[in-house]
Amino acid sequence: MLFNAFVFLLFFIVVYAVFLAFAFKAKNHPWALRGQNLWLLAASYFFYGWWDWIFLTLIVVSTLVDYFAAIGIGRSQTKRSRLIFLWFSILSNLGILFTMKYFNFFAGSFLSQWNSIAVQLGGAPLGESGSFLLKSIILPVGISFYTFQTMSYTIDVYKGDLKPEKDFFDFALFVTYFPQLVAGPIERAGDLLPQLKKPKFPDANGVMEGLWDILLGYFLKVYIADNLGPIVDQVFFTNKETYLAHLDYATRMGGGQVLAATLGFIIQVYCDFAGYSFIAVGISRLMGVNLTINFDTPEYSANPVELWTRWHVTLNRWFRSYVYFPLGGSKVGKLAQIRNVLLVFGLSGLWHGANWTFVTWGLLNGFYTVIYLLIVWYASDHLSSLSNTKWKSIAFAIGSRVLTFFLFGLSAVAFRAYDVSHMLLLYSQIFSFWDISGPVNGMLSFGHYFWEIFKVVLPLLIIDFFIYTRNDRYFIFKTNKWLQSLAFIFLFGMVILKGIFGKEVIYFAF
Repeated sequence: MLFNAFVFLLFFIVVYAVFLAFAFKAKNHPWALRGQNLWLLAASYFFYGWWDWIFLTLIVVSTLVDYFAAIGIGRSQTKRSRLIFLWFSILSNLGILFTMKYFNFFAGSFLSQWNSIAVQLGGAPLGESGSFLLKSIILPVGISFYTFQTMSYTIDVYKGDLKPEKDFFDFALFVTYFPQLVAGPIERAGDLLPQLKKPKFPDANGVMEGLWDILLGYFLKVYIADNLGPIVDQVFFTNKETYLAHLDYATRMGGGQVLAATLGFIIQVYCDFAGYSFIAVGISRLMGVNLTINFDTPEYSANPVELWTRWHVTLNRWFRSYVYFPLGGSKVGKLAQIRNVLLVFGLSGLWHGANWTFVTWGLLNGFYTVIYLLIVWYASDHLSSLSNTKWKSIAFAIGSRVLTFFLFGLSAVAFRAYDVSHMLLLYSQIFSFWDISGPVNGMLSFGHYFWEIFKVVLPLLIIDFFIYTRNDRYFIFKTNKWLQSLAFIFLFGMVILKGIFGKEVIYFAF
């Protein structure tokens, strides 16, 4: 079930009405709190099962595994038995994730190498007619999110940061809480579970801020992201099959158009994913539960390190907490820190998809981060001299942000490409001679094409500028009442009049 589909509106009206009925009694009557949580749990299972009921079994299995693993860790008297329960949780979750998401990727790579060696040795390659047959596995929606969320819970219990949750139904609600189930944010049990276990009722500020989050989320998703999609697809095509069917057209793309489409794609992904996350945050605020803000004006980041504190915040927090810091983080020497950074970014790329293009995307961003760290370590004095006057400071602030976004955009070529050969083709086009004088390959000229993207993106840049400079997501409520009204009317109008409803979220593929 999609947030941006009419059926979700009907679903939420029913769920919210019953939720409020329990909420009025929940503070003083334990049965009402229990009813509130059981109702949300049932609604969450229904919400997820709307895609395919068979995938509910995976969530139930993951829930059971981590619930009993954490109980086992809590009851264990020796470190060895605690480790056994921890690894049972980790291997079970990673096993489910690997089978559903990565089996085809690694098996395909293995089969390709096997056939290459077999042919060189004079043997016959394996294929569908041979004894080895690869079968396609459908990727369940949200599996990357909820497996990481449940894994973090058992790891935190093992480290002693959390006590095992004894109430199975409350824990199951933590795993399946429908606002953030399929696209995050990836919540930690220490943040979300205590909120779910207590009576939930929205206050006036929570309702107003929740409505703002929902409206802003729909604006980002159905207006900006889904209107950018058809423009960006003029370069990237809608799917791999269409790309392969038009290879002649793809090989004659103009480099300027490819770069403009790539920068547009970055904004499309940001608005698509952030918009969906903001809707989740807003819906949850209406129920009195605060979720983590997953995106925070990343396009205004001044350097790669700042970017990754603003882009997909909860995933980066997960990798820092459970991979980067256990490896020693920045406390193990500069060379080891560089290794840790590259490893985390490589794993982050692999988390996004079973394709070498995603690993390339991750490592490119890791490389940018390492270069920035080297500059900070060895050339910080030179950096400070670039901003020792007001005008130099302004120029440096603007230049660093443009460069950061541009480099991030270049990495997005790997993120958007269908395979390695497509990725190399796109990079070769960007770094070739551009014809900016007129239409190329039947497309608009570079300037006109860039303008088509920019005029869709401009409202986002204005809104995010105020959020970034004021460091306040809800700055609108501190302005004049007339300005507040105009902002709400403008966003609502653009959503209703020019929004495109019913399109899936890009990150469902990850």
